[in-house]
Amino acid sequence: MTGSATRVLVRQLHEWPLSVKVIVALTAALLPLGALATFVTLSAYRALLFHSGQVSASRWVGLALPLTMWLAALLIGWLVADRLLVKPLTRMRAAVERYTAGETTIRIGSTDYLSAEMTALAAAFDRLANDSARHDAAMLSALDEQKRLTREVHHRVKNNLQIVASLLSLQARETTSSEVGRAYSAIQARVGALALVHRWMYDGEAAHGVDLRALATDLSAALEQNIAVTEGITPRIKVDVDRIVVAQDTAVPVAFLITELIALAARLSLPKAAEAVIQARSIADGFATLSIKSAIFCDDALVDRATPAVRIITGMARQMRAPLSHDPGDCSYNIEFAVPPAPNSGVA
Repeated sequence: MTGSATRVLVRQLHEWPLSVKVIVALTAALLPLGALATFVTLSAYRALLFHSGQVSASRWVGLALPLTMWLAALLIGWLVADRLLVKPLTRMRAAVERYTAGETTIRIGSTDYLSAEMTALAAAFDRLANDSARHDAAMLSALDEQKRLTREVHHRVKNNLQIVASLLSLQARETTSSEVGRAYSAIQARVGALALVHRWMYDGEAAHGVDLRALATDLSAALEQNIAVTEGITPRIKVDVDRIVVAQDTAVPVAFLITELIALAARLSLPKAAEAVIQARSIADGFATLSIKSAIFCDDALVDRATPAVRIITGMARQMRAPLSHDPGDCSYNIEFAVPPAPNSGVA
């Protein structure tokens, strides 16, 4: 037999079920006994037939006894191998498949096996599964603690930023210069926007991002109050945002874009009260669009690139790695950005 034929035969043998291999092995092991039983049976048959010319039923039973014993030995050997080896291994394989499929509470048990080796193997699997369960529980506990500490950090940062925003507001009210007051107010709005981002980070759900609808709603309320104090006219801001979860490194530039564009629309609309719409839509392939609409944006409002507000707007767009486009027909500024996949919790 050539080497390639041998490899093919070995590969085929590997694919046979264990029960078939047991039968083949037992047959090979008992083959000399079977050959001897067959030889004895045939020899006795010829001897009886030569002397008497016919064989009675009782003689047939006696003749067949060696061959019957050989077949019985094969059957008993297969039953023992099936009970001690094949069925335990099949049960263990089923348990391992269920475990790897996610049913981590499954255990094999080691009390009803008839061999010490199978009992030890089942006990080893159960110890491994128990160790893995303890490790997973410890990891989940550590993760929960890390999330709790992260929430605490964001809470403290939010509180500190709100204190800074309040101090800026007090300073703006005490100044006698309207330009200085507007500068303080602009800084206060930016600090407040950053505080709101930290407010919504890790809020409610596990740390998967920031709810853009909630963030935009809070931003619009804060901007209406801030602009009313600074300019004496309350803008009307409408929020039309899908339920979108944005990544944490996207939430900050989005918040600053909303803040700067709404504040810009309010300044350019004076002495009238500005009307603006914050709109965000989910689109295919893990992206979303943000639009800030106002009648004042029918003309290009980002002409003077030297102003701090415009530099912040363009800088935030670069940070989001997306161009900020102006649509004079729709009176809006638009940007498209990536969003993470929706979490299993149901936030869409």
